[in-house]
Amino acid sequence: MKKISNLKVDKAVYDKTLKRYHKKEIEIYPDLAVFEIDKKNLKKELPIRRRVATLHEGKILYLKYFNFWVRAGIRADERAEHFFPDFENPNARIFNLIADIGVTTAPSNGEVHIWEKIRTVWIWLRNNVSQNNTEYGTISTTDGWPSIDEYAAYYETHGHLVWSACFSKAHLFASILGRVGIPRWRIMLITAHHTENGCPPTASHVFVAVYVNERWYYLDPTWVYSVAELPAFASIGSVGLFNTVDYMHPFKGIPIPGSDFEHIPMLNK
Repeated sequence: MKKISNLKVDKAVYDKTLKRYHKKEIEIYPDLAVFEIDKKNLKKELPIRRRVATLHEGKILYLKYFNFWVRAGIRADERAEHFFPDFENPNARIFNLIADIGVTTAPSNGEVHIWEKIRTVWIWLRNNVSQNNTEYGTISTTDGWPSIDEYAAYYETHGHLVWSACFSKAHLFASILGRVGIPRWRIMLITAHHTENGCPPTASHVFVAVYVNERWYYLDPTWVYSVAELPAFASIGSVGLFNTVDYMHPFKGIPIPGSDFEHIPMLNK
């Protein structure tokens, strides 16, 4: 099999390579990972693999994918329907919830518009969701994760929502983002290691990753009450205030239903 590194690099080859190799298993054929083109010198090939130091796992291998890096050898969990059941439900109360949040379900592909939707949802969560472990357990009628319709039904009845631990905060945040017209491959439920409050370094913390302005960022809704709003687009950046959570190097990712993104990206501050 001919390796990309042996190809003469120019724009035509790059475009052809994108179409030909992006669907390959880059974990199995790391030399086929898509490389980045140096715009000043189209014949110069930048690194396509690197080992990165993490807080709790030592050095791990990342591979180049488009303009960012993804973990080698680990796929995102593809059981989206388990974590986001009945996600396409068209129930009117879901749309009423989204309307109350202050966003629309119209498709948004512009980077500024996408980020503004995310900012709006963040502020709404701060003002309309409270911590209540007991009540959170009543949202779903099953033992599984709450569906977007179950969230909407609880909101319709109570006029607000509740959540519990970090996983419930991240799940609600991701569930809403997945239904407001943002391309779903741009949203992922993410898990990273941490050592907060005496936990061992194998403990995990759950938050959300979003792809905006050609980069992946982490947004931790656990801190929604401490961070009044997300930065404006001109100063776009991540939010996550735990010092020992390895936000940049998640080890697990759960995509939104309808997403075709299967990798676990390195995140940016």
